Amino acid sequence: MESYYNCLSVKADNLLWLLQDKALEITGEAIEEVKDGFIIRTEKDIEPIKSQLIAYAQELETIMSESINMEFSEQTLKNQDWIANYRDSITPIVCGKYYIHPSWFEDKNHKINVIIDPALAFGSGHHASTFGCLKALGIVETEIQSLNGKKVLDVGCGSGILSICAKKSGACVWACDTDEVAVDSTKENAQKNSVALENIFLGSLNVIPEAKETFDIVMANILADIIVALPLQSFVKKGGYLILSGILDKYIPKVLDKFKNFKIVSQEIKQEWATLVLQK
Repeated sequence: MESYYNCLSVKADNLLWLLQDKALEITGEAIEEVKDGFIIRTEKDIEPIKSQLIAYAQELETIMSESINMEFSEQTLKNQDWIANYRDSITPIVCGKYYIHPSWFEDKNHKINVIIDPALAFGSGHHASTFGCLKALGIVETEIQSLNGKKVLDVGCGSGILSICAKKSGACVWACDTDEVAVDSTKENAQKNSVALENIFLGSLNVIPEAKETFDIVMANILADIIVALPLQSFVKKGGYLILSGILDKYIPKVLDKFKNFKIVSQEIKQEWATLVLQK
């Protein structure tokens, strides 16, 4: 351990969660969430990290047609066990029958325990969109009585939290992401939870032979514009379900228009993030 470390504080007025996920992807290290921003602590040079965050914010502005104002402050501080301090700040979450917790917490009896270490993956269940998907998975399970043996596709799997929850509920799960770091993270977390997903691959729907593979449930916790652009409906069996999240509430009409031939099963908004359950 070096005697000193670099500290980069980032403030943003829009799409903060996406910038946090990107920071985790870039650094592979813990970040601390603070009001309207986050803090990166690393022994690495922070200038390349800062440059990548700025470039990513510019990409988001183009994709989302929204502006992002960012502020940075930098410090060099004496090293301490800040990862341990960060771990102390993380709390488990309960969503229905699922108990999502870091590896340093004990399992909870009578719950499906899922281990996700926030410092190592971008998706711990705390964000409103991920929590909404977990809740939606429970809604679909109630509709069909059981996930046992059902075929599930997780598009944009991130840390693999949704895939692992579905697998632990008895489903046959395929997971994909266009980010290699996310695919590796899903594989690591699946192993950590002692489950084997049926298929984990790098890429998007174009990798799947559309005419041959359809699913009982397709989950996509990604941006609204990407949801609209992808042919998700083609991969849902007749009578099957779509779980869609990562949607700011103002984009709900746009998404529903894309899937106007689907029945709306549920629509919930948490902290301006919408989660939709649709049936084909």
